[in-house]
Amino acid sequence: MKRYCLGLFVVAALAFAWSAQSDAGGANKSESKVKASVEASKVDKDGKQTVTITLAIEKSWHLYANPVNHDFLEGAQTTVKIKGKASEVRVKYPEGKTHIDKNEKYDIYDGTVKIPVTLKRTVGDTSSLEISITVQACDDKTCLQGSTIKLTVP
Repeated sequence: MKRYCLGLFVVAALAFAWSAQSDAGGANKSESKVKASVEASKVDKDGKQTVTITLAIEKSWHLYANPVNHDFLEGAQTTVKIKGKASEVRVKYPEGKTHIDKNEKYDIYDGTVKIPVTLKRTVGDTSSLEISITVQACDDKTCLQGSTIKLTVP
């Protein structure tokens, strides 16, 4: 019962924070606290390619790691999705730092985080890949509205 009540409190607090900030514009969305960039290796003779996503998180802010290692925060963990003519997509999320907040424990990313993605492309394929990174930024007092950051690999 205690975990259930805590879960309802977390959901209610996040919903309140999101609704209170929804009219405030992009400055109160998580993407305002994260700078994302991407680098891609050349496609090798077997069609393999490595794409490295770098997230530079503003000082005093953090993102929920993947995995976040907390049942009630799974929906807020950082996720990467790739659209395009790629197969065998494997995202290797880095290990998060364990964060303890009162009696709760979960994993976060802060500072600079690199997320490598390996994939396979058809030999000769030079089409673009669309990368979507879903994040939620929080500091020690509040969480901002979640955001999806989009990048393109030419």
